[in-house]
Amino acid sequence: MKKDVTFVLFGATGDLTEKKLLPAIYNLYRRNKITNFTIIGCARREIDKNIILDSAKKKINNIDENIWKKVIERFYYFRLDFDKSEQYKDMKNFIEKTEKENNVKGDRIFYLATLPSHFHTITENIAKNKIDSCFGESMVMYEKPFGEDLKSAKKINKFINEAFDEKQIYRVDHYLGKELIGNIVLLRFTNRILEPLWSNEHIESIQIIFDENFGIEGRGSYYDKYGAIKDVLQNHALQVLALIAMESPKMLSGEYIREKKAEVLKKTKIKDIMLGQFDGFKNEEGVKKDSETETFVAARAEINNKRWKGVPFFIRLGKNLSKKESAIHIKFKKVECLLANNCPTDTNYLTIRIEPNSGFNFEINSKSIGETFNVQNVNMEYCHT
Repeated sequence: MKKDVTFVLFGATGDLTEKKLLPAIYNLYRRNKITNFTIIGCARREIDKNIILDSAKKKINNIDENIWKKVIERFYYFRLDFDKSEQYKDMKNFIEKTEKENNVKGDRIFYLATLPSHFHTITENIAKNKIDSCFGESMVMYEKPFGEDLKSAKKINKFINEAFDEKQIYRVDHYLGKELIGNIVLLRFTNRILEPLWSNEHIESIQIIFDENFGIEGRGSYYDKYGAIKDVLQNHALQVLALIAMESPKMLSGEYIREKKAEVLKKTKIKDIMLGQFDGFKNEEGVKKDSETETFVAARAEINNKRWKGVPFFIRLGKNLSKKESAIHIKFKKVECLLANNCPTDTNYLTIRIEPNSGFNFEINSKSIGETFNVQNVNMEYCHT
């Protein structure tokens, strides 16, 4: 990506733009990753752009007002009905006008933070109207969920590959951008004390948790259609599982990591699953009164390969739970106790805390001070934030 860039955000009034995309652009500018930019927000609603910006500002910690002022100055809103092809020509002219006014002569990034039902129409009109033509390169990013099932995902893939080169296409799961998710492969593959132990010979079980202490936050119609399995389990949770369980890649780079993740997912099966729905979900705006959509999932997965055979992967996720916790708990097997008495009651754990309080800790057994053969649990902790 060049330092001159135009961001075109489809679904600009949605949750993802507010919570992730605008704060991310703010941070790109703050870190000098981009120096000259425009942001074009596109959505169906007639809305004051300041409503979008004010909501996004609340999601940024310790905000630098001077940097945020630049984001405000460079953010434009274009009302667009995604299904009306005639409006895309006007949008192209609008983009070119804002680029000229701000002397932006770089890449264009199109981010589709919309339902997958809009992917076809938006893709077709970007290509047909040559909106992706610019001074630099163009990239088209499709936010999960990528279709509704395997059949629709294949259909989307076929169409977008006809419209753009594969090198232009990014299929995005925004959760992988979190620091502690990116740390999984480095923690595992750059530490000699961990990688040799990373198998069924030494690990008893692995637990992946995505608990949220809030509800659907006005996304009733979306959530009622997709539910927790499609919203979190089949993307966020399985992506994390794949990072933990994959074999060593040739190099720690995107293409090689992707290949190894795909290999392990082909061997992964959900063996048991329990679904639930939080009380009051049916009363949410946009949710059907007789909805059976799940907002909670507890599942046990197994990986049928030499490394992981027999190790259960427990996955838990849900809305409106007692606390917010996203974490990975890796439980190691017990060692044979050589003490005459007072054997340790627990084993070692490696916990990767995604949020809140990002970091990781390793629990080990150690001698209690002043006690000859008494064992206590000691927590070795690294705090990321």
